[in-house]
Amino acid sequence: MNRKTYINNFGRKLKSWDREIAKLEKKAEKITQTLQKRIDAVKQQRENAAAKTTDLLHSGEEAWGEIKNGAEVALTDLKKAFRKAKSKF
Repeated sequence: MNRKTYINNFGRKLKSWDREIAKLEKKAEKITQTLQKRIDAVKQQRENAAAKTTDLLHSGEEAWGEIKNGAEVALTDLKKAFRKAKSKF
């Protein structure tokens, strides 16, 4: 193999690697978008749980038990959303 042929082959190999790298970058972008959506879902669940804190603070003695149950559900939902998001990291 002469010098010119070698250089051409080498250049083709580099271009092939460029395509493979571009594919990886595209996959990484999709994964990043998916993870961001999951993080946003966790943040929303956290906000829902925080709203329950306000409900607890302003609830009367009679409504406290019912609101407490809703708060526990909100924390459980937050935990599930967090675990789902974390499992992809």
